[in-house]
Amino acid sequence: MGILDLTLSVLAVLLWANWQMGVSANQKRVTDLGHVGRTISHKAEPGFSWKTLLPLVAILFLRPFIYWQIGMGIEWSAMLKFGAVSIPFRSDNLLHMMVFSLAGFAQILLIFYSWILFLGLVNYGDNVNENNLLHKGIHIFTKPVIKWPVIFRILLPGMITAPLWFLFCLVLEKINIFPVQTLKSIFCESLVMGLCAYLPWCHLLALLIFIYFLNSYIYLGGSPIWNYLHFFTRKILTPLYFLPLQISKIDFTPVAGMAIVFLIYENAVKGLSVLFTYALR
Repeated sequence: MGILDLTLSVLAVLLWANWQMGVSANQKRVTDLGHVGRTISHKAEPGFSWKTLLPLVAILFLRPFIYWQIGMGIEWSAMLKFGAVSIPFRSDNLLHMMVFSLAGFAQILLIFYSWILFLGLVNYGDNVNENNLLHKGIHIFTKPVIKWPVIFRILLPGMITAPLWFLFCLVLEKINIFPVQTLKSIFCESLVMGLCAYLPWCHLLALLIFIYFLNSYIYLGGSPIWNYLHFFTRKILTPLYFLPLQISKIDFTPVAGMAIVFLIYENAVKGLSVLFTYALR
């Protein structure tokens, strides 16, 4: 069931991303036609309307009922993991499954935007081929904040996650998953969860370094996407290339990079778990 839930959440995020890219492409088409002096009717322009979100709505609406029906039979314990804390949900309670479904989708969506933001931050200002599909996608999703100062874009994941966690705690209290807490405790928890919003960057780095390592010894093709990710990971690993980590034709720099990422992640999770426990007092 956990794999099914993750698959449906990722599919829902991909549907959302496809809709947003379609909307952006439609807006660009309308702008380009407007520049040449053509009058455009919104009815005549098919584009990407709200109807393209119907599959996403269907997934989010139907899967709580699926979890509820199947979960009762197999005594499944639904769990959401947020780095510093894990929250269980009763699969025999439909309301719990609805909250679990929406919260799970929101979590994966926030991770997706966090990854996109991180890619844009690291490659910001670099001479990247604008025709690269991945670069264009990153530009589409980061366009609303691309002109913001770098410090604000770095703080953005935490600034979004903290208030969302505050509201989420209130919901969890209403459905009797969390005990009633003081606003001070919830506020402190929100600050900790704001820091947890940066943990997915470690997951992304580990994945990209692993792909970089494979690509060093196995040819994965000449796709512009691989080239973009190779350029990105090479830039991240640059400080390690000053160390003597190359032996003959074997380069241990990616291995060292992954080890550092895992050490940072493990210690960050432990530290944030301690802070979250302290915030509950």
